[in-house]
Amino acid sequence: MIGVRKLVGLTLVLVSVSWNAFAQEAEEQQLRERLTEREDENRLEDPWHTTLFGHTLTVSGQYELNLEPIRRLGLGDSGGDYDGFLLEQEIETEFFYTFGEPLSLFVQFRLAMEEDLWSDVPDPVSNQFVQRGEIWMVSENIGGSGFSVDIGRLDFEDDRRWWWDDDLDAVRVLYETDQAEIVVALAREVLPDRTDRDFIDPEQDGVWRIFGEASWDWAENHAVQAFALYHQDDSRTERVGKVVKIEREDESDATLTWLGVRATGAIETESSGIFGYWIDGAWVTGREKRLLFEDVTNRKSEVERRLSRSVSGWALDLGATWIAPFDCEPRVTFGYAVGSGERHPETGNDRSFRQTGLYSNEPGFGGVLSFSRYGALLEPELSNLHIATVGVGISLFDASSLDFVYHYYRLFDPTTSLRNARLDPELTGRHRDLGHSIDAILALKHWRRLEGQGTGSFFRGGEAFGPEHTRWAYGAFATISIAF
Repeated sequence: MIGVRKLVGLTLVLVSVSWNAFAQEAEEQQLRERLTEREDENRLEDPWHTTLFGHTLTVSGQYELNLEPIRRLGLGDSGGDYDGFLLEQEIETEFFYTFGEPLSLFVQFRLAMEEDLWSDVPDPVSNQFVQRGEIWMVSENIGGSGFSVDIGRLDFEDDRRWWWDDDLDAVRVLYETDQAEIVVALAREVLPDRTDRDFIDPEQDGVWRIFGEASWDWAENHAVQAFALYHQDDSRTERVGKVVKIEREDESDATLTWLGVRATGAIETESSGIFGYWIDGAWVTGREKRLLFEDVTNRKSEVERRLSRSVSGWALDLGATWIAPFDCEPRVTFGYAVGSGERHPETGNDRSFRQTGLYSNEPGFGGVLSFSRYGALLEPELSNLHIATVGVGISLFDASSLDFVYHYYRLFDPTTSLRNARLDPELTGRHRDLGHSIDAILALKHWRRLEGQGTGSFFRGGEAFGPEHTRWAYGAFATISIAF
């Protein structure tokens, strides 16, 4: 009888130990999913893992292939007949190890290759490199206070990726309650981020950034957020006549402050479906030293002119999506965005808005994967632009979607160029009608390991292109991601 009791007791102990180990492993896996969840990452729900020193080490990764053939990349007055076909591949590997809330560690590296397959691109790309991704340690809910601290190379990503979507060397402090969250961070690049460069990207070198973000869930499915970013560039400003390598050009040294607010929400009823909305507003102010370069060889350029000016601009992005309560969940989206402009920024004050330089503008409109808010082919920064958008889409199968999106572009003030865009247009500076675009986006997440997205994009220039305004530029963008 005593032997039976001992056996039963031992069995209960073993069951208890096994259950506790299983519960700990499940908790640590949930912690990994929450801390490393990213919109643009394809991760398995149950990747390879093992127990190391009593805690879970998880190893995972993905292979990604991007193809981008584009016709008429340089649409504009001077011709625009050169094309591009960019091939990008990367293998990303990441390691996550946690002791629970007190401390978690994450390391991510990418082996990448990018190649222009057509030789008529003015500055063809041909690179192979290892890139450091996120590398951080985080301590959550320190002492039950609601405060968390993470340090290292951190991911900065707001919900709509309109403010920031980038990795930066930083330290970040977060305070969180059930309804509110406050984030403060200090960032500055300390090392080159890829092995084919022995220098920090000139646009990032010497730049200090202070981030502030606060959010309040004031009702179920409704939130307001406030954003702030202080940007100070301490890098050296080259003198006129200085010859530099083209890869080391730093066109702007600025001290800028961005402030903004956002309201988002969704209303759901059984009879009417889901109505979602967003409103983003922002203001930027500060001073900028701007350098104009002139190529002297195919590798070097000379500082031709140096401008000093004050900056003050504003922007607004708003819209709504309605998802109908029918089969395939048909949806309709309307959006409007405007960024202030300046007709003659070289003469003094620059009243044109510019985004933070950390954005990706990829919120999506209810599809299973995000896509470009302002058009896949032109893909402009919201600066000196009006953009009107109409989109329709449906859900397919269990986890796929098809969307068609139309954009109309109009300059805020006539200009000869865009601040930042995928296409390289030359404009007349006399007209505001920039053009129209149509995107068709098919996103597939039906399989466990495989994700894919294909986009066909067409852009027709307006009168701002002069004689070229009747010509079309078009491209295709395909992404395949395999998780392991």
